[in-house]
Amino acid sequence: MKAKEMLYPVGVEDLYIAIMTGGKDTDSAYPTYDEEIYRIPTIETIGIQGNQTNAVKWASNKMFVNVTKNSTFTLTLDHTSIPVEVMDLVLGYLATKGIVFDTAKPKEYPYFALGFIAPLNDDSKVARWYPRVQVTPPQESYTTNTEETTIPTQQLVMTASPLLFNDVTKADFNSARDGATGITAEKFMEQVVCDESQLVTLFPG
Repeated sequence: MKAKEMLYPVGVEDLYIAIMTGGKDTDSAYPTYDEEIYRIPTIETIGIQGNQTNAVKWASNKMFVNVTKNSTFTLTLDHTSIPVEVMDLVLGYLATKGIVFDTAKPKEYPYFALGFIAPLNDDSKVARWYPRVQVTPPQESYTTNTEETTIPTQQLVMTASPLLFNDVTKADFNSARDGATGITAEKFMEQVVCDESQLVTLFPG
């Protein structure tokens, strides 16, 4: 009966990143992702901001319909560090002798899936995938070293948008929900879950 309990998050665990095969999806099928899913113990805070619009229709002096649409999410990641290999993949960098070049030409950043696990106060867990994410150009700063020992927090801002195939913006698992048997948050994060047709094969029974 966990679904009836008053549960709340008590932190956040690892970050998961899976690069879309070819760096882009299509409208003919849900995307595939590279086999390697990067699991990075780096999250300090992840902020999630919806960007919703509302449409209200009145008829006979009453509110007839109130429709909400949320097309994108702004994800703000405060982190300690992300491996250079992963950052090069999400930025679309191909290095030669350790060197990359940026130009002023228009550029479409690669798409990737981003996920995380957040534990709840009763040991239940929330696990989530955003299957179509792009970075925005990161802001950087470098500060001189002082006698005080500090490890700076870095920030990465990303946009999660709908898949071209099915309009899915996120897939959300909560082990406290009724019917969430035989699945764990860790099992959910073993692959990118982005379409309902996957559930029969990924989580049978």
